[in-house]
Amino acid sequence: MYAFWEWCAKSVRPGALTAVVAAICLAGCGDQVREPSEDQLAAFERAGVAESAVDMDRVRKAQLCTGPYRIVAGDVLEFTMPALLQAITASELQDAQVRERSDRPFVCRVAPKGTIVLPAVGELGVVGQSLAEVEEGVANAYRRFIVLRPSIFVRVLEHRTSKVYIAGAVQKPGVYTLRSDQMTLVSLLTEAGGISEAGAAVIRVVRSEDQNTSGEGRTPNRAGEAPDSTHPAALPAREPATVLPVVGLNTPFRDVALEEGDTVVVEQIQVPLFSVLGLVSRPGNFPYPPTAEYNLSQAIAFAGGLDPVADPRYVTIYRLGGNGAIVRVPLRLIEKNELTDALGTAIRPGDVVAVEHTPRTRMNTAIHNLLRINTGVYVTGNDLWDRE
Repeated sequence: MYAFWEWCAKSVRPGALTAVVAAICLAGCGDQVREPSEDQLAAFERAGVAESAVDMDRVRKAQLCTGPYRIVAGDVLEFTMPALLQAITASELQDAQVRERSDRPFVCRVAPKGTIVLPAVGELGVVGQSLAEVEEGVANAYRRFIVLRPSIFVRVLEHRTSKVYIAGAVQKPGVYTLRSDQMTLVSLLTEAGGISEAGAAVIRVVRSEDQNTSGEGRTPNRAGEAPDSTHPAALPAREPATVLPVVGLNTPFRDVALEEGDTVVVEQIQVPLFSVLGLVSRPGNFPYPPTAEYNLSQAIAFAGGLDPVADPRYVTIYRLGGNGAIVRVPLRLIEKNELTDALGTAIRPGDVVAVEHTPRTRMNTAIHNLLRINTGVYVTGNDLWDRE
């Protein structure tokens, strides 16, 4: 084929050479690209869409507490009430009657089952109640012992706290001790100074029981012993870590409730890329910021536009599907010398836009190079045979 063109360049006059080339092109040289079907387009649109695994139960538990503080198991309560109510023995009763100050503090811790033990009254449930409700309940409990309603004041002397760990793209990573009403992701991020200026891509919340599933350090059961309920084989299936995408580089998508020993990893943002290759002026990789939404026209513009000599009419977009397979779809850019709606196709991070050669673009390039070098006449392939 190369020898044929060389013979034409040396032996045929410019006008005759143009006629030869036109005859060859008119014999048939199109793009020969098969446009995608509706099913292929639908599969292409579905590719690359991934949803984060959000534990909705933990989201519901993370509702911001805007009302009064509610008592939880482990809190230490201090009651200020008449000493007479605390008297159990005869000597305590006599002492309470002669004291100049009739009120004195009574300290107790809320048991794991949610109760406290009061003198003379016994157990009283307080978990989930506000301080005012606890005062009301204690006063009512003593009504059968005294005639007048006693004056009772209660406060939380020591809140139950839990330790959680945060690492990654935050201002102050480390271990934090939070009160029970602060055990949410947003509260922890606030304590850690917020997400760093570099931003974050996702936040992973790993439960403490998910961090050691290998069973290392456990003593195997002896023959004949009952299986250990804490052994990994005896435990139920672990739930995956909660993964939260980040919106606006500093705000978590959803707040979640934390538990004792949880680890929060704030993964630093890495700006994804998209690629434009082939018949463009400046092929390469281009950043795709999280807040951007690019279409095919903009992607081609980043690459300096289409090659004017090859004059491509088609582009192929390659996209990674959720199952790891590559999904490709060819799109027609120009039809009857008019731009098509394909230029508005959304481009996603990681997409590869390939403006590939077709028989038509190869012929356009060959004609341009041959006629410009050998005849000095600038003629495009469209001038000879393409009138779409």
